[in-house]
Amino acid sequence: MKFPRLKSPFFIAVTAVFAVTILIIVCAVSCNAGKIHFKNSYYFVLYSMEDNSLSASSISSAVRDFGGAGYILEYNGVYYVTISCYYEKKDADKVCAELQNRAFGCRVLEIKTNEYRLQSAAAKKYAKLYEGNLNTLHSLSKIAYECANFLDTGEYGQEKAKSVLKNIKSGLDGLASTNTNNCFSNELSRLKALTDDTANGYVYSKDLRKLQIAVLDTVININLF
Repeated sequence: MKFPRLKSPFFIAVTAVFAVTILIIVCAVSCNAGKIHFKNSYYFVLYSMEDNSLSASSISSAVRDFGGAGYILEYNGVYYVTISCYYEKKDADKVCAELQNRAFGCRVLEIKTNEYRLQSAAAKKYAKLYEGNLNTLHSLSKIAYECANFLDTGEYGQEKAKSVLKNIKSGLDGLASTNTNNCFSNELSRLKALTDDTANGYVYSKDLRKLQIAVLDTVININLF
């Protein structure tokens, strides 16, 4: 399934230089009194069900078959099968409406981030590192999102898509090198492995959407300790 091309304010040149400099983005967040403020909204287009992990897994592959991400997102104890994700509500609503017109059951879930509690003295010590991690992961998710869009429109071919994945991996490698033993370490290993898997073989837009949502899963659900 091809997703409608949506106009996005996030247009970037995906280059090796960007993959390095992304690690020193000036954070647009602030921290105080054991909290990090990181305010964003994400709009997930979901298959119309929410249940336990077993039932979600049973339909994830079906969602993948018609071109959706198929990533299972757990949020507040509920499992959701995701089709795609957007950074503006109007974009998610547009895609959801078009899918519904094709008789596909879906809905939009908005998840907002705001305050992250620093759960230990170590977390407070590394507050700036952690907020930098969140900003970088948010940016990497947008790179994957744009690449998925460009694959859908034919503006990107396989060579370009694999170049984008290489740069995403470089960004994750950079984060991993500065988060060797903290709450981000396992998550970064998971995302690096998924990026490698995505780049291994023919790359589809649904693969980039799955990677995008996997990155946002970390942003949304990370516990800072």
